[in-house]
Parts: sequence; C-alpha cells; structure tokens
Amino acid sequence: MHKVKTNFIVCTVMLGFAVAFFFFFPRMSSAPVKPVQVTEDTVVISVGGEEKLRVPLSQPQTVTISQPSGEENVIVVTDHGVYMERSTCRNQICVHSGNLTVDNYDLRSDGPFIICLPNQVSIELVVFSE
Repeated sequence: MHKVKTNFIVCTVMLGFAVAFFFFFPRMSSAPVKPVQVTEDTVVISVGGEEKLRVPLSQPQTVTISQPSGEENVIVVTDHGVYMERSTCRNQICVHSGNLTVDNYDLRSDGPFIICLPNQVSIELVVFSE
C-alpha cells in the first residue's frame, strides 16, 4: 500500500511539472524566445504565458491581476524589487516566496521569477545591464 501511495505522489509531481512547462513555456518548441529588452530594472507580469504589463522599479505600485474565472493576484512593485502580496491560489507558494530584488535575483532558487502556477501568473524581474 505504501508503494502505491509513493508512486501516486511521484506521478502527481511529474504531472505538475509537465503542466507548468506547457503553460509557461509554450513557445519553446516553435521559435526561440527573445530576451526581454528593457532600459531600466523592470518587472514583467504575464498571465497564461502572455505578457500583460511591464512596471519599471522607478514607478512603484500595487498591481491587481483579476481573471474572469475569479483568480486574483496582488503584486507589489517597490523601488528595489517585487513581491506577491496576496493570491487566491490554495498553496500560497508565490506569496511565501518573499521579496525578489535586484540584490537577490541571482541567488534565489527560482532565479528572477515569482510564479503562481495555479493562477498561471508569472512575475519576472529583468535587471538592466548595458
């Protein structure tokens, strides 16, 4: 019985990764993805793999992403980074991932991203370099 439960968990995790790959990297097989071009440190917010909004860190603000099916994410952009303040997802991994900043983006396990997989919302911090 224990082995069946373990196999179920492994299959569920693998399915989760497959779904994440499908939603967040849909264009990888068809054409190379160009890096996001910015002229200053910028937060790029995407929903379902489609870019919805760019917010420069020089313009701090709170952004609410509301979807027709009821999902909602509240994203706070500060002058030094970004964090997910609130989400309607069950697991809250995006909220607990903490602050993504210019100083820590290259040290984080998720790199320059905060991802809410259940709501298909991704946040990328693009750091400007000349």
